[in-house]
Amino acid sequence: MMSASKKLNIVLDIGKTNVKLTFVNSLTNQTVHSFRTKQKNVIRLSIKILDSNSIYEWAHKHIELIEKKYVLDKFVCTAHGTSIALIGHDNQELLACTDYEYKFDKFVDKYKEIAPKFSEGFTPFLENGLNIGQQLFYLYKKNPKLIRNTKYILSYPQYIVWKLSGIFSSEISYLGCHTHLWDFRKNKLSSFVKKLKLENKFPPMKKAWEVIGQKKIANSNLQIANGVHDSNASYLYFKNSDIRNFTLVTTGTWYIIFNQKASLKHLNPNLDMLANIDVFGKPVPTIRFMGGREYDYLIKKFKITTNTKALKNFDYKDYLIYPSYASGGAFANKKININLFKKLNRGQIYYLICLYIAFVINFCLNTIKSSNTIILDGPITKNITIMKILSSLREKQLVLKNKKEIGTTLGATNLFNINKKNKLQTVTISKYQNKSLKSLYQLWEKNLYRKELFSHSK
Repeated sequence: MMSASKKLNIVLDIGKTNVKLTFVNSLTNQTVHSFRTKQKNVIRLSIKILDSNSIYEWAHKHIELIEKKYVLDKFVCTAHGTSIALIGHDNQELLACTDYEYKFDKFVDKYKEIAPKFSEGFTPFLENGLNIGQQLFYLYKKNPKLIRNTKYILSYPQYIVWKLSGIFSSEISYLGCHTHLWDFRKNKLSSFVKKLKLENKFPPMKKAWEVIGQKKIANSNLQIANGVHDSNASYLYFKNSDIRNFTLVTTGTWYIIFNQKASLKHLNPNLDMLANIDVFGKPVPTIRFMGGREYDYLIKKFKITTNTKALKNFDYKDYLIYPSYASGGAFANKKININLFKKLNRGQIYYLICLYIAFVINFCLNTIKSSNTIILDGPITKNITIMKILSSLREKQLVLKNKKEIGTTLGATNLFNINKKNKLQTVTISKYQNKSLKSLYQLWEKNLYRKELFSHSK
């Protein structure tokens, strides 16, 4: 008989860019094996979508490989937001899964006429397909037959779960994530869903941690949990921890900032503020921007290497970088003019990039009225320069980084034991003894308004 220590649980973590399949010890949550790939696009029905079936096939192949050495116990999928699959009446894939960067906002003026008010869905109107409601409205207008032929609309994690188990389900943290599909006041599907007569096309709601099916793989009987939206998985790990009052900054392609103590009435849709909803059904005030995408763009544009050291030995106030270099967030998207920085070396430019990312995070923290402990999680925890600048700007707040640096995957493991309380392993981020940083930020923030850099009028 296989010992418990040889049993592994599985987390499939599907980010917008990167995909990670992690096998963890079922007792200790220590990573035993990890595999990575990237999402790819394909064209279906004249629409650019994600090749989600290839992600499933890739994951399934590695699951079968690892099963030859271990007993596999439980599986959960966590995925980035606003991506859905349409499944036909004969259980065939009609579309799987949508890519929110496709131009789904062709009918935005008509969509705004029937979308829920902000006070109902606490969701701003976002570009391209960043509202699932807008994706569905586009498909409804362009291909009504496709909608008629759809039996079920599945969120990305629940698509993977269906592929494994054959069971259809929905989940609240995904359906409530800037979708226009959820009524926060009445705690049910929104008025938009009712107007398009889509209520019966969403499968029964199940808890994120609920085991909804099984998959027999060789000698293992894999228990399949319902799954969760990715940043909500990360948030769950901290919510189930020994720190009770915090603002969480999760980082990846998106930088998503949750402040559980903020009031819903302070949310401003023009600044990409919204309410997420946690796996327990509780609204969580949120602000976000595409920090990972912006950082990668700037690093590539200026040809910064991993060996580049940030240098502060220059008068950087004349070279401050202003937003924004990706879609989403409070600011209008633009391209950077690298000629403005030709007098600087790469170390100096790298410091400006770090300064820029820290400034945008600080703006978001101010906007969501953060005054409690700040926890940084994800790839940002490897960048000491950004973290120290941010910590220095948050003079009265404790800024911590999560040592494990795998918040989404680690958070998703909480779904294997939803009552587990986590003892956080954090490091306090020290502050620069640099009084000019605050005044520099104030100059930068003032110029946001002077230069009219917001994507909407405030």
